[in-house]
Amino acid sequence: MFDVDGLVALRALRDHGTVTEAASALGYTPSAVSQRVKRLERRLGAALTAPAGRRVVLTPAAQRLLDDAEPLLGQLESAFFRVSGSSRIAGAVTVAAFTTAIRAGIPAALASATMGRPDLSVRVVEADPVDAALRVATGRADVAVLHHWRSLPRVLPDTLVAEHVLDDGADVIVRADHPPALGETLSPQQLSSSDWVSTGEGTLCHEWLMSMFAGHGLRPRITCTSSDFDIHLDFVRAGLAAALVPRLGRRPLGPDLVAIPAPGAVRVVSVVRRAGQVDDPTLAHVVSHLRMSLGA
Repeated sequence: MFDVDGLVALRALRDHGTVTEAASALGYTPSAVSQRVKRLERRLGAALTAPAGRRVVLTPAAQRLLDDAEPLLGQLESAFFRVSGSSRIAGAVTVAAFTTAIRAGIPAALASATMGRPDLSVRVVEADPVDAALRVATGRADVAVLHHWRSLPRVLPDTLVAEHVLDDGADVIVRADHPPALGETLSPQQLSSSDWVSTGEGTLCHEWLMSMFAGHGLRPRITCTSSDFDIHLDFVRAGLAAALVPRLGRRPLGPDLVAIPAPGAVRVVSVVRRAGQVDDPTLAHVVSHLRMSLGA
């Protein structure tokens, strides 16, 4: 017999790591989660979880089970929303988004989405695109606002669906008195002697900066790392570095800084949901407001 409740409880344990957190995510009691998983173990005749300190980890058998069952669970979620026919917009929604998207318009979008809807609440979690996608895939967030560089495509799990919102350009920011600042474009060779401020290693903006130079056999000299682009502008204004800064959510530069377009530096911004929740009217409502605000 197909034990949907047991599979959902097992997936929540995988995503959250403890019975208490899994129960909170599902709206169950901890004992209800434990009972569902134990029932599934009895039906399969196999151990599905093992203790790991204060947390719970899945056995290889449980991992294989969820890998095979994940598409079916997504289809069941989708079928539920279609058949129920409910158009009620209510509940708690978690949105994971990168910093400049939050600054650019997410507060306004969520204020609009919740206006006149006392039964709808929205929580925002700041997260880089990789973490934000993982949060949605594992059920720790309902919607993610992501970006990737057009020249560095991102591959999402099959369980996620992305909708394009906008293309966001980026510029090299230098001081107005920087020697090449009078030109309309800058080549990596022109800036090879400059110090740079960048986001941290492993982030998408850092990867694009490295690739921009690598294509010319060069490597930027990074003297400061920060996740805050306002700090990047402060370093440029102080004459300490150049910076690659996206336009979305960017503060006004003022007369002392110059933005010179970086050829090919285009970020593709999208919103992502689990495939099984595309027909959820509450999430569709929130996503539509995010798209209108960010894409305006």
